[in-house]
Amino acid sequence: MVADRAGALIADERELLQCLQCGGPWDRLANVVVRLWLRQSACEAVAVLGLQRGDAVAGVLCHGAEGGELQTGQVSAQAGISGFVSQRLFRELVETAGFSSPGIQCYLWPDLLCGLVVDPGQQFQQSLAHVADLQALTRQLLARVSGRAVLLPDPSQMEAMAEFAAGAGHEINNPLATIIGQSQLQLRGAAGIDLRQSLETIGAQAWRIRDMIGNAMLFARPPELRVQAFRLRGLVEECLGTIRQAAPAGVLLRCDCPVDPELTADRAQMGGLICHLLRNSCDAMRGSGRTGNVSLSCRTVADCLELQVRDDGPGLGSAEVLTHAFDPFFSGRSAGRGLGFGLCLAWQIVRQHGGAICLEDVAGQGLCCHVSIPLCRAVV
Repeated sequence: MVADRAGALIADERELLQCLQCGGPWDRLANVVVRLWLRQSACEAVAVLGLQRGDAVAGVLCHGAEGGELQTGQVSAQAGISGFVSQRLFRELVETAGFSSPGIQCYLWPDLLCGLVVDPGQQFQQSLAHVADLQALTRQLLARVSGRAVLLPDPSQMEAMAEFAAGAGHEINNPLATIIGQSQLQLRGAAGIDLRQSLETIGAQAWRIRDMIGNAMLFARPPELRVQAFRLRGLVEECLGTIRQAAPAGVLLRCDCPVDPELTADRAQMGGLICHLLRNSCDAMRGSGRTGNVSLSCRTVADCLELQVRDDGPGLGSAEVLTHAFDPFFSGRSAGRGLGFGLCLAWQIVRQHGGAICLEDVAGQGLCCHVSIPLCRAVV
């Protein structure tokens, strides 16, 4: 009986860690937390599971007692930061609900999960050992200074846009192929210079549309991962070399990558991720006419790789632009930034690798993209 209970507890711990690493789904995580608590009847635990609704956060509080009774209640509050709830706010929620404790731990993660707050008793410490390793990572990734707008892309919304992009791309490709073919055919017999220039313009713009559709299809139907082991530093140097060739004048690319961990991931996709983020920052600097730095930093926290790409551009400028930053085809040109497909393709790569991505915007001072990816991507 004891062995069965211990085995079930270990299985639930692993599932909890997996939920935290992939950011949900929140209902699955709620069930795991409740099961963990029920099996730890000798300790008192508090779990706050939040589901983001715009700037309002609704939470379910589960309070365990010695007798095994479970009480739930609804709590809501206005978060001053779009996209996630700060540790301070979570503590206030817990204290307001009467579950205050000096030993409370806050774990914040993107996606559908806004936060998990646990008050471990002495006997709960061992069952949370693996989760505790994530604490430093989540603090660095999400516990941002109040007043800085942060966006965590909604996976359900992104998947819906991917489906739309796939359908639209398929429907547009056929007539587009006809336009390209006819423009090339007419060019062969065109005599006048003006006519030839018009046909060449039509053909060039049609090819541009085809490239955009190709990006949309890549976002909607990404290739399967080809997982292999490789070192990070060599990949970073390749990406920096590629981006430096096209970087605008007056923009300096900086790199702070003191670690060289071994990753088990898709090397080509990871290179694409780094290039998408660096190119997006360089485009922001070019569009604003500013000079300054685009900085890439890399480090390992727990069993994850954390990447940050920061620029000295104008930022996104408004909450509305930030909300749509990951949308395909969206352009924040009023902020001097043409986003295009870079960020949505980056999101897709991060999602495939079981990671997390968020944007931090400081109006007039630039944009910072935070990425966290497991060092070892399991082969499915």
